[in-house]
Amino acid sequence: GGGALKVLNFALSGSARDSSGNNDAYIKACETFVNAGGIKLLFPLYMARKSAIPSPAACSEGGSSLAKKGKHNGGTVSKRAKRAAHARKKWLVEVEQNSINIMYALTRHIAKDSEHDAHARLLVKFVEEDCEKCDRTIELCQKYDEKARISEYQYFRSDEAEETEKMGMDIELGALNAKLRGGGGTFHRSCAILSFACVGSKRCRAHVMDQLKLQGSGLSVIKVGLTEFASLLSDGRQKSQIEYYITEI
Repeated sequence: GGGALKVLNFALSGSARDSSGNNDAYIKACETFVNAGGIKLLFPLYMARKSAIPSPAACSEGGSSLAKKGKHNGGTVSKRAKRAAHARKKWLVEVEQNSINIMYALTRHIAKDSEHDAHARLLVKFVEEDCEKCDRTIELCQKYDEKARISEYQYFRSDEAEETEKMGMDIELGALNAKLRGGGGTFHRSCAILSFACVGSKRCRAHVMDQLKLQGSGLSVIKVGLTEFASLLSDGRQKSQIEYYITEI
């Protein structure tokens, strides 16, 4: 269920490093995950297949019958039903974001020379079924980009921003924090996932360009996300990978 996704997210994308700054333990974990058939279970979640999404525990507020159906008292939705529906919605958001984080961890840590042909096995998933996983990733990029921009806009219009400016503090930094909390971090990871597919497969790149063109957009949107992502990272393997994507995509 959702708890298992949280554990996987931690196990595959944790930040602990050895003295040389390497993430070898996470590289091995990601390779093992692919070799064990984990991506067969991950992709349905990533694609938001209803049959694959775990349900909250029945004893939790989000797993109650109220969350699914809602109950009415006197023609209005009860407060308890509203809380239950909100809890279920929050649960689904967490499942989606954890699946994105895990997917990003795989694309981050798995390289062409990884064991068990992990790189090829992961990349081919984005190519198969007429690149439907690329379509899903484009959808996620656009979704979280919009969420982040709205959060940034709301911050600039908030009393918090006004107080920050009066105190002489950096209002842009506050806006960036609001943007990241609102979905910017997930947008960055979605851009990196899409770049993994585009850089690794000419077919994926052509498909993504065609889909973005149909929507009046282009790869520049992805590059903007990657550039912002790179600016937030410390020097190291992760930042170098993102900079490589910016150059090659």
